[in-house]
Amino acid sequence: MHIQGKLWRDYLFQMFACLGLCVSAFAANPEANGLSLVGLQRGTSVELTISGARLGDAHSLLFYSPGLTATGITKVDDNNIKATITAAADAACDLYPFRVITNTGISNMRLLNVSALPSVAEIEPNTEFPAAQIIEYNSTINGVVLNEDVDYYAVDLKQGQLLNVELEGLRHSYLNDFFDPYVAIYDAKRFEITASDDSVFLQQDCLCSMVAPADGRYTIEVRESSFGGNERARYRLHVGGFPRPVAIVPSGGPPGQPLVATCIDLLGNSWQETFDMPATESEVHRVWSKKDGFQSPSPNYLCVNSLPNVLETEPNSDHNAISTSYPVPVAFNGILESEKDKDFWVFEAKKDQQLEIRVRARVPMRSSVDPVLQIFKVGGGALANNDDSNGPDSYLSFKVPEDGKFAVSVSDHLGRFGKHFAYRVEIKLQTPEVGTTVNEQDRYFSQVVGVPRGARMAVEVNVVRKFVGGEARVVAVDLPPGMTQSDGICAADQGTIQVIFRGDAGAPNVGKLVDLTATIATSPEKSLVGRLTQRTQLLRGQNNVDVWGRSESKLAVALSDPVPFDIEVVQPQVPLVRNGSLNLIVNAKRNPGFDKPIVLRLLNTPPGMGFSSVTIPGDQTSIALPLTANNGAAIRNWPLVVMATSDSGFGPIKIASEFVNVDVIDSLFDFKFGKTMSEQGKTVDVVVGAKLKKPVEGTVEIEILGIPPGTLTATPKISFAADATQAVFPLQVPVETRAGNYKTIICRATVTSDKGVITQTNGNGEIQVDVPIVPPAATTVAAAPAPAATAPADPAAKPLSRLEQLKLQRGKQ
Repeated sequence: MHIQGKLWRDYLFQMFACLGLCVSAFAANPEANGLSLVGLQRGTSVELTISGARLGDAHSLLFYSPGLTATGITKVDDNNIKATITAAADAACDLYPFRVITNTGISNMRLLNVSALPSVAEIEPNTEFPAAQIIEYNSTINGVVLNEDVDYYAVDLKQGQLLNVELEGLRHSYLNDFFDPYVAIYDAKRFEITASDDSVFLQQDCLCSMVAPADGRYTIEVRESSFGGNERARYRLHVGGFPRPVAIVPSGGPPGQPLVATCIDLLGNSWQETFDMPATESEVHRVWSKKDGFQSPSPNYLCVNSLPNVLETEPNSDHNAISTSYPVPVAFNGILESEKDKDFWVFEAKKDQQLEIRVRARVPMRSSVDPVLQIFKVGGGALANNDDSNGPDSYLSFKVPEDGKFAVSVSDHLGRFGKHFAYRVEIKLQTPEVGTTVNEQDRYFSQVVGVPRGARMAVEVNVVRKFVGGEARVVAVDLPPGMTQSDGICAADQGTIQVIFRGDAGAPNVGKLVDLTATIATSPEKSLVGRLTQRTQLLRGQNNVDVWGRSESKLAVALSDPVPFDIEVVQPQVPLVRNGSLNLIVNAKRNPGFDKPIVLRLLNTPPGMGFSSVTIPGDQTSIALPLTANNGAAIRNWPLVVMATSDSGFGPIKIASEFVNVDVIDSLFDFKFGKTMSEQGKTVDVVVGAKLKKPVEGTVEIEILGIPPGTLTATPKISFAADATQAVFPLQVPVETRAGNYKTIICRATVTSDKGVITQTNGNGEIQVDVPIVPPAATTVAAAPAPAATAPADPAAKPLSRLEQLKLQRGKQ
């Protein structure tokens, strides 16, 4: 029998399962932590080594953008693989996010760069200025900065020749491997001409621009800003005369129409270009400047929408002196060119119009402007202002108070300025929007969907509604063959739903990027459709601050090998009442030989509901997962998903249960607790007011809990009649019971039927235990002597004051 590749692996797995064996080499949760290089030239191929953890069973790389392909994926060892990466001849010059897909999971995201310039490898030693590595003008260097390393590169220039140096370093960092690069350019005498550390345009990477003052050799220095570094501090250094605009004005335009715009570089040089715009609106559209046969090594970002563009006309520093006004919607495009520049624009609006006013600068254009937004009434004063409401940019939701002309102003928070300090103000009527996001299950790691064949995975999807309401349908579009999803209906009064993805046992292992859409019907004929926005943190700073990452519109999903266990949740037949508890019974199905503990938790906890994570021991197959509901728990039928995590010995394995429905209802009992008074050595009845709020089926019992330590009750649990109004518990208080006030009394009521047990717990009652009062001992009282004769009071004597009377009385005692 001849079985190859995947068929052989599947055959072995099925054979082992039939024989009752456990496949122990399930290497879940792959990690891609290191890359042997971080980019290549388009139209070429390179061999890439990816290092990390649990990568040995990799079968493909999943790229988020077209232009790169991976072939010849081979296992080096369990934690390292090699692959041949090919960049298409027309691949865009950009960063390409990708994930490694293994037979047991989906890795974290990493990035590869594609450039138009030839790639050159760093050659050591190049750590001394006189021994700088000589490179060609218009080339890209693949380098690495080791600890305390400094790399020098020399390039020959003619007088007046432009030199742009753009570095990708921080953007190739991962997690806490913070590579903060620094670049400087020197002349032959080691005089620094320009330097860069933390360019806003390049997400804190480096950008230097200069014009050679004379013929000669110029040296580029690359290092870590604080002289750190390590084997993973890899970079791509683009060196040449390529165009490098850092601002484009206008910063957006209408869909489907060419945009004629002015490009501005770091030196303040400007030129005009025409950019093709896509047919549909987009928050971020990538464009590349092309000039003299070269193009920028990374894109600029433009907005694509139907707002009419207006370009800045000076003077515009006084809103009361501007004669030209524009009706909304409109987009104003300007530059803060002078010190403490403040630009005004005038627009016309009608009373009660609901406007969205947004300044776009840092996002998405990566402008140096830190904008401050203000709204004025023409001929009047300020009406509203904002700074940093839209992340680093500004945003206002503005209701127009009256018909007329209004002015919007833009300034930099610190009064900075420059020829490339561009911004765009968009004013439009509030427009309904909908979209989706996916909650992280492991903090700081964007969620992916790895579905074991024959099992399930579940995620929480948020439906983001803006100026729109109604029921939404969430759909993962065009899933891989053999993968399906649960019906994703998000009720109008909810913002989050759980979606279960199921894997067919006979499907192939395959990964894919899919759209995750939300659709709201706004009328019988029209629907509003929105897509996913998913942020992936690639670099974290102190306190896990998001320093650098990517926002993508696709969700990574994959079918993977079967896992050696499954879970099944028994559907409860009784409700969970407010102030009550309910045990979910979870049964584990283990493959023979699989004896690892299985940790259980809920994927999502509805409002007012709580749970305690539990673990099924390795030698057991069932456990109760306790649920509770507080007095404000939302009353409805809630679909719940139990997540199960175990460890194969090669990484965590995670699956989801099917939905289990828990009906949350109002409490069944009204309890009223009074204060019970008792003394040591006596018996007292603890009386609790109790009443059933509605008829129930089954046996009703009430149990008293939390009685003072040492006290006894012969009937801690009593039967309770449907028409009863109180529960009485005789309590014996021994002499040795410590006196005091005990506010610990609670009552647990249960309704037991053949469907199960309904439990409600309320408190707190109060018991006061006192020390008995000892009566005084009996004594014989002697006859009082006859009062002595007293002289009659002198009517002329001065009467004693009350204080004097008390003193006199005290003296007689």
